[in-house]
Amino acid sequence: MTLLQFSVEGVSCAIIVGKTVFVERMVRVTPQSKGEFGTVGVIDLHGRTVPVYQVRTHLGFPDRNPRLSDVLIVTKSGDDCVALWVDHTSGISPDTTLPLEDASVREDEPVVQGVSITAEGLVIIRDLAGFLKNSNSQQIRAVLSAIKVIPCEENEIPEKERVSTILAERAQKLSQPAARSKGIVRIEVLKFRLAYQEYAIGMKFIREVVLTGGITPVPGTPEYISGICAIRGEIVSLVDLRALFSISGRGLTDLNRVIVITDGTMTFGILADYITGIATIPASSPAAPAPAPSGGEVPYQLGVVDGIVVLDGAALLADPRMLIDETVS
Repeated sequence: MTLLQFSVEGVSCAIIVGKTVFVERMVRVTPQSKGEFGTVGVIDLHGRTVPVYQVRTHLGFPDRNPRLSDVLIVTKSGDDCVALWVDHTSGISPDTTLPLEDASVREDEPVVQGVSITAEGLVIIRDLAGFLKNSNSQQIRAVLSAIKVIPCEENEIPEKERVSTILAERAQKLSQPAARSKGIVRIEVLKFRLAYQEYAIGMKFIREVVLTGGITPVPGTPEYISGICAIRGEIVSLVDLRALFSISGRGLTDLNRVIVITDGTMTFGILADYITGIATIPASSPAAPAPAPSGGEVPYQLGVVDGIVVLDGAALLADPRMLIDETVS
């Protein structure tokens, strides 16, 4: 299983990625007079009414107004489609085996319905319907406190009028009917940002996303090879797409995410500013060529969908230049 990681007020959480999981930017939520615990209203998702659950409520944090940086994780809860309102998404990772001491289990009984909490304080929602219906924020906070994970509440930045206008514009766009997809093959992609441009690569090539740790430069390698690092005991070469695509002088930031891609034979990491979400697109959509950045080019690209440059993961992984041993020789 694969996990989509996210955070709420500094608490690291994760949810199992299924075929229905994708991420949307925060939009205006229409309040409803009645709803289940934790719901704040509904959104119009391409003509479908979807309830929005504020995960912070289930974790025991006070309500707050939405921010432009918030995201909605749209997924299945039982037979229903729901949207989870969270602060940030942080990446993709394999569902590793929990330590023998699962912090959320006492005397072989789960402390919180539908949830496992690792010894490192990662709150994994394994049964979303059970969590939304039977969550106990006091028990979750007690477990996190016992393993010395202290949530960090963020100060709200008041910009209500501007935020309200932008959220309303996003909601209007999200409510537009989706293109009919009968008979159309769709692919799931991971979206990430690099400088001022958003990119995507097929989820079938994604092994995991991790924070960058110590990067060891390797003498004699091309500029686009930033070096190597150890990920789960494996030495992985790191590719800087900014150098590979000759992107220079455009909003460069510290690259703090490693997207580990693999086809079963070749494995390496690509550096990104941050992860922007998961989406599904028709396999035939990326037909238009990607615009070349100032002073650069975009090889390994399938095309552009809604302003997102879709990269050809198979072509990237098939390029022998990405092998650190061959470049050193």
